[in-house]
Amino acid sequence: MGRMKVALFCVYFVISVFGISEACKCAVRHPQTIICRSDFAIKAKILYEDPVDTLYTRYRVKVLQNFKSGYAPSRRNSRVWIKTASSSAACGVRFQKKSTYVIAGSRDRDGTLRANSCSLNRKVQDMTTFQLFALNKMGYQNNCNCEIRECPHNVCEAGQGCLSPYNNSDCYHRTALCRRSGSTCSWTPNAC
Repeated sequence: MGRMKVALFCVYFVISVFGISEACKCAVRHPQTIICRSDFAIKAKILYEDPVDTLYTRYRVKVLQNFKSGYAPSRRNSRVWIKTASSSAACGVRFQKKSTYVIAGSRDRDGTLRANSCSLNRKVQDMTTFQLFALNKMGYQNNCNCEIRECPHNVCEAGQGCLSPYNNSDCYHRTALCRRSGSTCSWTPNAC
């Protein structure tokens, strides 16, 4: 009977760990796709951290720039809270105090701003010059009507939008945006 309990525990443990790790898998997505599908996108300085409980942490941030009009307090230097799952929890994200980030995420019905490991949470210093240019000049935001299609296993089926082969997606993610010109969308610049 003891072996059976141990075997059942091991099966339960493996399933539990698998479930947690599966919950945090994020699809490879271009920054433009993340910005377009997010409720808010801001450049913010992390002021302080407030652990809510074992699962959630809130961050008080100073908004330095607002990249999407769907985000309510658009005035510069406004202060808001961003709630995240703790970094030890599924899809948690952790910000460093006094650092400046570009953060994109969702907004709850009660107005709570949320970020997770699948949303855009990058230190400004880790972003490319092109990515910052595309954000500041509204390149990503003004081209949300263009679809970016990530191509797993490097198999890109012909169709509308901008195709991003998996083996070269980093180049497109770092140095290009999908821009509409007339009735078609294409990579600009097309250096990848």
